[in-house]
Amino acid sequence: MNPFGQSLLDGLGDRLLESLSTPLQTWLAAHPIAQWLVVHPLWALGLIVGAIALLVGLFGAIGRLTENLWLRLFQVPLWLFAFIFGGGFQLAKRLSQSSTRHPHKTDSDNPTQRLDQILTRLDDLRREEEQLLVELKTLVAEAGSEANHV
Repeated sequence: MNPFGQSLLDGLGDRLLESLSTPLQTWLAAHPIAQWLVVHPLWALGLIVGAIALLVGLFGAIGRLTENLWLRLFQVPLWLFAFIFGGGFQLAKRLSQSSTRHPHKTDSDNPTQRLDQILTRLDDLRREEEQLLVELKTLVAEAGSEANHV
């Protein structure tokens, strides 16, 4: 190729490169954050990876939310079925229990027997209280002797 053709191609390449880079340079000058990201590519890569990780987490959370929503919606008919028929079964059970009850009093309704039960329970509680007081006194005495040694 002759020198005239070579210089024409070199000039054409320079003008093409300049026509493409000038709008990019003006846009970067107008947007300093984008310019900083172009100048610091490792930071840009880190920010892109972080943004992708955040988006993956966001999409995962949205997916779990919609999954739970659909599961709840599909459980509503089952809850209604259980409420309607479960309530009916409980009502029938209560009615059958009330019809089988006997009108006479049981042994636990006897006032003398109930009085004996209460007195026995109070006596057991008094003994337990005495045991706890003795244990408390020994713990306080041990804590006092440890404080004197220190």
